[in-house]
Amino acid sequence: MRKNRFAAGALTLAVSMTICGCSQKMYDLTDTEEAAVINYAARAVTKFNLRQTEGIRNVAVLEKKMADEKELEEQKKEEEKRQQEEEKNQQKPADQKPSENTGATQQEQVNYVSLNQALKLGGIDAVYRSYEKTTAYNTTDSFLVTANDGNELLILHIDLKNNSGKKAGCDILSKMPSFRLTVNDTVSMSADTTLLLNDFGTYQGDIQAGSTQKTVLVFQARKGTLKKIKNMVLEVNINGTASQVLLVRN
Repeated sequence: MRKNRFAAGALTLAVSMTICGCSQKMYDLTDTEEAAVINYAARAVTKFNLRQTEGIRNVAVLEKKMADEKELEEQKKEEEKRQQEEEKNQQKPADQKPSENTGATQQEQVNYVSLNQALKLGGIDAVYRSYEKTTAYNTTDSFLVTANDGNELLILHIDLKNNSGKKAGCDILSKMPSFRLTVNDTVSMSADTTLLLNDFGTYQGDIQAGSTQKTVLVFQARKGTLKKIKNMVLEVNINGTASQVLLVRN
């Protein structure tokens, strides 16, 4: 009997609580409040979820992955840059090798002519004889030529020969030639215009049959640049037409 009374009381209390709960209207959340609740719940779940890779992305893991990818990208760029520099350095010797033989290559490709062909002197032969280096030059009956400060003179000796059986005139001045000398493929200089009576570039006169007139061309170069002459090429330019005359090649 006592047990039945206790059970009835418990049943009555449960029914009372159910009825009270049903009589109260549920609270409606606004969109903002609902978003806040969802965000909070997501953070709470994320914090304690040990299998995070299967759910919402773990920010710490994502940041580490992005940092690793960035580091790999930078390493790749550095490696590409290093390879490009190595390829460039490897190409330099190959690019420089042809320059070491530039002189020989140019000598083989250029069509050289004689002084006679360059000047078209007719019955007079112009023959290069020798060169000399000095600081001053003159003949016994003409003007003295001296080198500028820090320079030295390079004198080319050229013979004008009349191999015909009669007197012949030689007029180089009227052709108004210009001369440029290149020594050892590196030093280049123009001929000086002088008052020498035997200046090759301004020579005018008659040469007796079988005789030779000695003339010179005068050039200047910095001291020490012509220590050892291996080759010399004389460029003769007349009215814009240039001819190359090979004088010395060792």
